[in-house]
Amino acid sequence: MWTIPDPAAQSNRADGLPAKRRQVYTRLAMRRGGILSWLARGVVVRLVAAAMLLSLAAAGPARAGRETISIAVTEPQPATITGDLYTPSGKGPYPAVVLFHGCGGVSPNVPAWAQWLQSEGYAALVVNSFQGRGLRNLCADTRPLTPTVRAADVYAAAAKLQAMGVADGDRIAAMGFSHGGSTVLGAWRTQSKHPDVKLRALIALYPGCGSQRPPPPDATPLLILAGGKDDWTPAESCQTLADASREAGRPVTIVVYPDARHHFDGADLKRPVFVSIAKGGKGATVEYNPKAHEDSEKQVKQFLAAQLRP
Repeated sequence: MWTIPDPAAQSNRADGLPAKRRQVYTRLAMRRGGILSWLARGVVVRLVAAAMLLSLAAAGPARAGRETISIAVTEPQPATITGDLYTPSGKGPYPAVVLFHGCGGVSPNVPAWAQWLQSEGYAALVVNSFQGRGLRNLCADTRPLTPTVRAADVYAAAAKLQAMGVADGDRIAAMGFSHGGSTVLGAWRTQSKHPDVKLRALIALYPGCGSQRPPPPDATPLLILAGGKDDWTPAESCQTLADASREAGRPVTIVVYPDARHHFDGADLKRPVFVSIAKGGKGATVEYNPKAHEDSEKQVKQFLAAQLRP
């Protein structure tokens, strides 16, 4: 039982409540229900307020986020690779883009693109094809994981996002850089092997376009962005592929930046860098090109908006 102290008995205590506060508490206690009723009402009010806040949080739009996920792959042998998933604010499922790094692993330009895509309203998954396979660098020799074999990662990553409920299954694209761009071209040619996954758009930045064989008739629309001064993966072979594919009725768009070199979107590069191990030891130069980078964002934005529209 709650006992109300007698104000008179407390008046001479050094640790007693001030007179005015004692009077307030006493008046509250003498009202109907007393202090217990007052305390109960306060608890109820706080509980109701908390419930309302939780309800509003659940009903409101989700914040943009980032998490690391695992992806099971089967080629060239079973392995578990990882990916950093960037999700935009709002409620999913979202239009999504899976991104594939170059021969040196995940360089800063790839997560930078993912964050840009996130700000544009896309879920973006940066796939690390190397770590789960014990690989570190393929720039001198791609035989441990060729783009053709790695193409299966594209479909595995897209299927993972779809299974998670993150991606709208009818609005998934893939985007790759250098070796990752060649990987996207490999996925372009092998869609029939993955009938359960639909890719609506493919984007390849400075890929190696060695094969001039056009894709199947129902191939996904493809955007190629290449550098005219690229001495690692020359734009000429990609231009030839694009011309042959368009003549065969395939939806291919190519943009060549005349003054750009390989890795023209690498804003972390402060000056041209010669990569001595490139092309089996022959070497090649990478260099940032702000104008090409800026236009490539415009091209990607327009392409995705056209191909991934609901």
